[in-house]
Amino acid sequence: MKLDGNARLTGQVSPLQWREWAKPSSARAGGLRHLPGAIVQAWSGSESRMVQPPLDHHLIVLHQGGPKRVHRRRGSTVRSVNVPMNSCTTVEAGHPYEWSTEGPIAFVHIYVEPQRFASLIGRVFGRDPAGVGFGERIGQYDALTAQLALALAQDDCEDPAWLLAADYYLDALLVRLASTSNYGGEIAADRLPLAPSTVKRVRDYILAHLADQITLDDLASVAGYSRYHFVRAFRDATGHPPYGYVITQRIAHAQQMLLASNDSVAAIAHDCGFATHAQFSKKFKEIVGTTPAAFRRREARS
Repeated sequence: MKLDGNARLTGQVSPLQWREWAKPSSARAGGLRHLPGAIVQAWSGSESRMVQPPLDHHLIVLHQGGPKRVHRRRGSTVRSVNVPMNSCTTVEAGHPYEWSTEGPIAFVHIYVEPQRFASLIGRVFGRDPAGVGFGERIGQYDALTAQLALALAQDDCEDPAWLLAADYYLDALLVRLASTSNYGGEIAADRLPLAPSTVKRVRDYILAHLADQITLDDLASVAGYSRYHFVRAFRDATGHPPYGYVITQRIAHAQQMLLASNDSVAAIAHDCGFATHAQFSKKFKEIVGTTPAAFRRREARS
């Protein structure tokens, strides 16, 4: 079945509607996480056999729990593969299969809208997105693929910079999958490095939106780059990835507010883009070495 990267096939099922494999009742799910054009969720203890309908998203499976043997059936065709820990299986949107597993059942599911994948790969590899396909594999191990998929599943989504980081991890994962499949190729040449004036424009945008959710698309648009190339160019220009830079700017602004105002720590946390007092205190201590309250007391005495 040929999939147009910008179209969805009829009769497809949303990942959130497909939950047959989320049985028996002892099956355990990790937190459901939504990214632009993608969904991430971890599962363990589910059924050893599942019927996967044609999905309207591409599916990436990171196999957890230990090595196993996986059987994939479609019609009369069966493929059986010995699957190592942290290996990856991919399924193109619109392709239905029946799966059975011998061994520990634990996995991370990453669902990606075909348009997000096609537009990214089209830009990165200099291709027409309409001709981009999603290469399928069963139980293929690649250390970088595993590292990126685990980062998507394990990172702290309460962190205000999580979406920035997760967007980058997902882009890098999709590019890695494309480059290690028969759809891969040479990555298109990067744009010119970020000029100091562009870095300043991005920094000014960040400072003006510290209390808001800042996305990679926002920052890349300000710089005039694609999302994927922006991350690399920004890191080359500043020495920091965008998500790390946003956090350091939020903490630096919080330090100023702690010294210049009598606002509560909770109010400052909110004004600097942190969802909770606890998350703010945790990140502040990681960067500054002490809690916000202790920092305020110490600086008041000096």
